[in-house]
Amino acid sequence: MKILKIKLHNIRSHTETEIELKNGINVFTGRTGSGKSSILLAIEYSLFGSASGISNSMLMRRGKQSCSIEMEFEENGHIYKILRGLKRSGKTITLDTKNIGVFKDGKSMPIIGRASDLNTRILEILNYPKDIKPKELFEVTSYTKQDEIRALIEMHSEKRQEYIDKILQLSKYKNTWDNMKDIISHFNLELRGIKGRIESLQNAKEGKEILEKRIVQLEESIKKTNTELDKLRKEYVEIHNENKALEEEKEKILEKRRSYDKTKGEISGIEGENKSLKIKIINLENEIAGIAPAEGIETFDYESLIKEQINTKNLIELNKNKIFELNSELKKIKELGEGRCPVCLQPITKEHLKNVDIEFKKKTNEAEAEILRLEEKLLEINPKIKKARELKEQKEQRKILSERLKDYKERLDKNTETLMEMHSKIASFKFNMPELKEIESALKEKKEIETELYSNIQSLSKEHSIRIEEMNEKKKELLKKESEIKELESEKERALKITSAITLLSRLREDIRNIREVVRRNFLEDFRQEFQRKFEEIRKYEDDYSVDVKMDYEPIAYSSNGEEVPITSLSGGEKTSVALAYKLALADIAAQISDIYPSEILILDEPTTGFDQEDIKALPETLRNIRTIPQVIIVTHEEELKNAADYKFEVDKEFGKSVVKEM
Repeated sequence: MKILKIKLHNIRSHTETEIELKNGINVFTGRTGSGKSSILLAIEYSLFGSASGISNSMLMRRGKQSCSIEMEFEENGHIYKILRGLKRSGKTITLDTKNIGVFKDGKSMPIIGRASDLNTRILEILNYPKDIKPKELFEVTSYTKQDEIRALIEMHSEKRQEYIDKILQLSKYKNTWDNMKDIISHFNLELRGIKGRIESLQNAKEGKEILEKRIVQLEESIKKTNTELDKLRKEYVEIHNENKALEEEKEKILEKRRSYDKTKGEISGIEGENKSLKIKIINLENEIAGIAPAEGIETFDYESLIKEQINTKNLIELNKNKIFELNSELKKIKELGEGRCPVCLQPITKEHLKNVDIEFKKKTNEAEAEILRLEEKLLEINPKIKKARELKEQKEQRKILSERLKDYKERLDKNTETLMEMHSKIASFKFNMPELKEIESALKEKKEIETELYSNIQSLSKEHSIRIEEMNEKKKELLKKESEIKELESEKERALKITSAITLLSRLREDIRNIREVVRRNFLEDFRQEFQRKFEEIRKYEDDYSVDVKMDYEPIAYSSNGEEVPITSLSGGEKTSVALAYKLALADIAAQISDIYPSEILILDEPTTGFDQEDIKALPETLRNIRTIPQVIIVTHEEELKNAADYKFEVDKEFGKSVVKEM
């Protein structure tokens, strides 16, 4: 991979920064805090997102609502562009799904709007394996952070071996060796448990035999009980039918007795009613005979008398009203004084008033005389009405009593006929009391036999049910026992397989330990050759030293006469050359093991940290001699490294914003 261009929008101190990188050594210099390291952070985040260990809040410029990184790079003959955008949502900063994407040769590659899909696509482009952390592989093959350029050669041998074994994926052999120990222990533990369970196999078989014998016993007993029950039920049905027949005979006799008693009761009731009816008839006849008709009023019509009475009262009332009206008119005329009479319309004079008064008195007297006559008439009518009412009431009472008398006589006649019929009917209700007693005695005896048979059937049925229930339970136990035996037999076979597996795994574990050392020697040989090539390339065969790697990956140097020279005794430039050759060789081997393309980029972040002045002066020439890696990116504050640059970039901060200028 070679980076072609990177654009930063609101990334830390960079508001709008665009940088074009080329083949060769690209050096970024500037004061501390100017924004140099932010460029390297952006490169890592662009490639690996949150897997780079860089948080979203660490990237976005303070006070901004969005930010983005856009990076173009070349990989395997194609130009790719990655776009990652973030947005502020409340107090959190999240992925901006509308501002992410990956492009190949200018065309968008299909991804779902999620960071994980983008990361997967980028790892496919870089050909990174899925079972390794991408950030760690990138830092081994391409990115050297501060204070790491000599860290490997100066590291303690055990830590260096552990670190390189992890890079070369040799640690998986040790992990497998350790894990297999746990697996073998697990199988041994399981085997002990299985053997413990297998010991109960014989007991289970003996228990099965006991259950089978008991089931046979129960089946024979149930069969015998079934025969006894069938016999008892047959006897019970026979005696029950006999008792039923006797009950029916008894019921017939009792029914005749009940009918006889009922009829006798009905006859007694009717005879009592007849006696009562005869008394009532005599009393009614005497009562009717005692009603004497009123004398002298047979010709009076009660309704006509009532009408005449009402008319007379009405005429009296009319005459009274007439007198009242005459008196009222006379009073009005007298109150008028002089004027015209409202009756005759003549002028009112004393003579006239006298005549009017005489006329009104005449009419009033006539009306009073009529009232007197009518009242006398009324006095004559009232006694007649009273007598006519008495006669009417006597007639009505005689009629009611006569009808009641007629009803009593009809009921008496009807009851007499009914009695004759019932006396005739009762003769047919004949029953034999001795026969009834004989039937009851036989029925009592047979009922006792039926009850005893029923009790025996119930008792035997209960025992039968208990045996069936026990047999069913024993069969269930037998099934469980057979299943247990089958499982234990299976466990026995499994124990044999586990024993074989433990033996095989133990042998395999030893083989893996031996394979690890073989693989390490093979890797080490490749690493040694690559280390020597890189060192010779960097030093241009100018030194009288050669380099090699021990079994624990410790780099060593040899003088021209073959003497071993400690790395610590080399000059600053030589140590730096050894460190870079070691780092680059390790990067190539790691790329081969991970089956990715050889690294085409080397990123060095403040590589002179911990260097003395002699080391710093030697580094530019060492870097210029590295020509197997097309692109080198260096972030530094050392002026000396500018001399090694093919392209120089100055990073400065103006008014709190980073500005990148190509020098």
